[in-house]
Amino acid sequence: MSTSFTTNDEYQFDAFEDGSSKLVGEQQLTKLNQFAVDYAQQIWKIEEALDESINESSDFNVDPVSLYIRPYEQQDIIELIKTEHKIFNKVMLVFASLCNQVRIVKETAELRFYQPLIVFGEITGEASEGDVQEEVARLLPFMIDLSALVNRCYSIARNFVSQLASIYQSSPTTYTKFFKNTHLQTVFYSMADLFAVLITLDQIIVNNQALDSAWGRYQRMVKSVRAEPGKYGVAEEEKLWQLEKLLLSLKGQLLEGYIFQTCVQQEFDFPGVVDVRQNKPLKAEFVHNLKAIFGMLQAKMMDPSELYLRERFPGMMGLYTFYVSIFKDITDKSFFKQIWELIKKVPMISIYNNVFWYPADFIFKLMPGMMKIIGTVDVVGIRREYLKVVDREFAGRVKSYYLQVSRWMVRMESSNLNRGTTFWDANLSRIGQIIQGVLLSYHISHLFKTMIGLHMNLTAPLKPSDVRRLFQCAEMLKAIQGTFHRRSSMISAHISLMTQHLTTIINNKLDIVRNRYTGKSSYSDTELDVIMALTLTSDLLCGVATPERILIMKLCLNVIYQANYLKDQDIEDLRLHIKRLEFISDIHNQIRKVCDCSLLFWARDLFPTYLQFIYENPNQASSIQYALTGMKDVVSILEKAIHVEDPNKLIELYRIELEDLMEKFIIQPLGKDIETDLRLRIHSFLNVAEKDPFKSGIKEFGKFLELKPLRFFDKTIDIKARIAHYLDSTFYNLNTVALFDWKTYSEMRNMAFYKYGLNLLEVHLPGATLEQGLDVLEIMRNIHIFVARYNYNLNNQIFIQRSSNSKTLNTINITHVANSIRTHGAGIMDTTVNFAFQFLKQKFSIFSEFLFDDQIKSRLYKNLKYFRENKEKLDNMYPFDLAVEFEKDIRQLGLTEAGLSFLDQFRILITHIGNAMGYIRLVRSGGQQYCSNAIRFVPDLKKIPNFEELIKMHPLSAETMESSKNLDNVIQNLASNVSDGTEYFKLLVDVFSTALRSVNNQHLNNFYAIVPPLTINYIDHIINAKDKLFKKSKAIGAESLQFTDDGFAIGLAYILKLLDQNKQFDSLHWFERIQKKYEDDQRNILAESQARGMKEDQNQLSVKKVRSLQTEFELFKYSFSGARIFFKGD
Repeated sequence: MSTSFTTNDEYQFDAFEDGSSKLVGEQQLTKLNQFAVDYAQQIWKIEEALDESINESSDFNVDPVSLYIRPYEQQDIIELIKTEHKIFNKVMLVFASLCNQVRIVKETAELRFYQPLIVFGEITGEASEGDVQEEVARLLPFMIDLSALVNRCYSIARNFVSQLASIYQSSPTTYTKFFKNTHLQTVFYSMADLFAVLITLDQIIVNNQALDSAWGRYQRMVKSVRAEPGKYGVAEEEKLWQLEKLLLSLKGQLLEGYIFQTCVQQEFDFPGVVDVRQNKPLKAEFVHNLKAIFGMLQAKMMDPSELYLRERFPGMMGLYTFYVSIFKDITDKSFFKQIWELIKKVPMISIYNNVFWYPADFIFKLMPGMMKIIGTVDVVGIRREYLKVVDREFAGRVKSYYLQVSRWMVRMESSNLNRGTTFWDANLSRIGQIIQGVLLSYHISHLFKTMIGLHMNLTAPLKPSDVRRLFQCAEMLKAIQGTFHRRSSMISAHISLMTQHLTTIINNKLDIVRNRYTGKSSYSDTELDVIMALTLTSDLLCGVATPERILIMKLCLNVIYQANYLKDQDIEDLRLHIKRLEFISDIHNQIRKVCDCSLLFWARDLFPTYLQFIYENPNQASSIQYALTGMKDVVSILEKAIHVEDPNKLIELYRIELEDLMEKFIIQPLGKDIETDLRLRIHSFLNVAEKDPFKSGIKEFGKFLELKPLRFFDKTIDIKARIAHYLDSTFYNLNTVALFDWKTYSEMRNMAFYKYGLNLLEVHLPGATLEQGLDVLEIMRNIHIFVARYNYNLNNQIFIQRSSNSKTLNTINITHVANSIRTHGAGIMDTTVNFAFQFLKQKFSIFSEFLFDDQIKSRLYKNLKYFRENKEKLDNMYPFDLAVEFEKDIRQLGLTEAGLSFLDQFRILITHIGNAMGYIRLVRSGGQQYCSNAIRFVPDLKKIPNFEELIKMHPLSAETMESSKNLDNVIQNLASNVSDGTEYFKLLVDVFSTALRSVNNQHLNNFYAIVPPLTINYIDHIINAKDKLFKKSKAIGAESLQFTDDGFAIGLAYILKLLDQNKQFDSLHWFERIQKKYEDDQRNILAESQARGMKEDQNQLSVKKVRSLQTEFELFKYSFSGARIFFKGD
């Protein structure tokens, strides 16, 4: 199907191109480009809001879903150890079970017992009498369980020794034959872990002095109750004896710091069954393994690849103490000296949060005789020297760690890290990255805890810069943890691959030993043990890497090592890969432990110093989130508190404490400084001295406002929203006090938006007037005060207060009057006129007395006589000089204390009369506005329906009929008021004109002659008032600060109408005289300046003064002419 297009010549475009099409196209392209940019920004904001950022601290506690990837063993150990060698099975089963028991005990102690003990003494408020006893009562079942745990540890220790003594002994047995050359180092590591648990419990309890004190008070309470059981309502006295005995037993076992010492001093020899103290092979095995463990600690404890070795040092020292206690052997002095040298390098170790272990104190307490080997030593001095070294290297190490962590985080976030390598190499590299992150965390955590622990122990002060670096360590730890958390899905997905890769490497290493036994027809007992161990290890590697399987594998490797087919490097590699496998299988728990910052809870006194530093350096504001996350780590410990009724109260108090610190050191000063900055910028025209940025620095407060809402426990802290609320509240409160500053605060809100991105609320306060204003009733009752304190503006029909003690002036306008009439009813209008009548009556009495005075009357007659006699010479215009002379003559009659002449007072009197007339006009206008607003819902005022007649057409109730009558009356009244209205001015003219024009008031006939000097007096008054207003001088009285006073013009027009002297005044041609006079003055000034050869700008001041007088006279003429219109209709 074809389509044809036809063109019409009638609609041909002009061939001329003026460039408009190009301009329109460019404009459309610009709009399209801007649309694309805006759209891209919106997409970026959405992506940023939904995605996690590399520099954002994560809180895994608030995640709705988390991955738990720690493998769980579903088979018992007895089912895992199944070989054809029964003796091998039995030995492996015994030691694997004991080592597994130690692992369980250690985990139980960490998860259940350490935490309640460490937080005992933390209170939820002010402690009262009896609270401590209640805390101990709540803790008592826990202490009984702790005693059971300790007894279990004692039993495991005895079992360990008994089993080892059965294997390593002089008399040959079935077991000694098989394990003659085997060093079960794994067993000794487990024993060290067991002793470490006991040492940690001792240290926690001894450090918590509140526990010992509270326990003593509880014991005294029990004694008091036992002494007088009837007083306390206790019937079973026998139970009190049992309770007291239990308390003494628990105190002796647990609270005196002898938990570990009791373990090593218990009896291990059982004659005829187990020989320990005289067992030389066992002693030799202890020495061998003890030195092996120490050798590893000595070689790697200060190495960059060290991981969890320091935590083994207390266990090793416990094992050494156990060895000395059992075998009473202190002959190896060189070994003890090596230990002491290591203690000098590592004088303190953090064993659990705020619990620090000091090996030198441990030796002084449990092996004081060993100190004779090294002589007298200054332990405190050693620690101080170590602290000096740590302090000196602290800044450099933190900086180095910061760079390493940054590089590691970037590599962890990268998805194309190992491009070009094989799959297994990339997998091994990923394992290395994960372990590197944990290594960094471990070393940072060690440095962090060492700094705090040593300064707390030695009561050494911390420099503010070091406080910042301490929190920087916490920030790095939380950043690493956050990175692991963000990459948890990747890590979880690769766990199986990593485990498979490591098991493959381990099997490959073990193939070296397997190949040595391939093809043999017979095996010795030792070789048989090795083959069984190889077989069992291979079977275990085929399954999941659970803690039980890894433990059994370690025991098997101890057996395999006796074959001596593996080189030292191969053995070291095997240990490394087993350690990696163990680490990978429990990765999340390892990361949580190594990145824990709970110590900050006991060092929270440093938090204000940190916040002050951050506030002084806003460019580091982004680190606050990491610091808050670190401060929150202790919550998991506080939740385990037993001594309080509700652990959540402890957490809430801690949260409130931190939030108050944030409020005090960040939010409050930030709000005040931003407010000050806004004020300085808005008031820059005041030439406020600027700060020197090189001396005071430049604070970028916007960095705080750019922060996303900070996650803080179970809520968020939105710094931007809080600052906006502070500014909103401050601006509103200050603006309500000073309404005249509304524009300033509006500009400050705009500046806050453009500079800081703060969307502040409009205060919606009135800019100048209040809607209700003064009430008409109050004005009516005090009209004599009102006309004296307010000035009238004719054109705007508004009254403005003359003066005020504050910076605000009250105003009265039509709306205010209409509101009052709506409140009180339209009848108030007539009452207002009646009050005004009484007021005018008093004023006209004073008015008459003034003109009746001979001094005034004679001068007016004299001036009029002169004007009439010289009318033609004066061109029918009243002479200006005559009016000025009259004013001077009146001034000579005397002045008041305020410096006012009689003519000034007469002018003020006329002004008050005019203000009263202006108020009546205002009331009438307000009444009309009220009536028009009230009747605006009537469609047509000319066709108003009669509701009473309409109701009669339908038989309705009497109440409805009465309501219709009332409605008709109201509408009729409003309609008449709107259409007709009352001419109040005409009434007031009629009521006074007859009396003032009577024969008795003939002295008022010459009033029009005083109008010229009155106008001159008025012009001088208003110019003087405006000049003082512009100068804004504080020394000038507020009474003179006026810019409008049209009451004089209305009063003058009203009186001329009353006296019927408008024609006589017009015959003076006074305003024409004024116009001519000032024009002549300007010409004379210019002519004089030209005659003297002066430049035009040299007479500007004189010309300006004349023009100012001329302008004011013209303004008065307009006001006076307008006022006369009100009184023309007769």
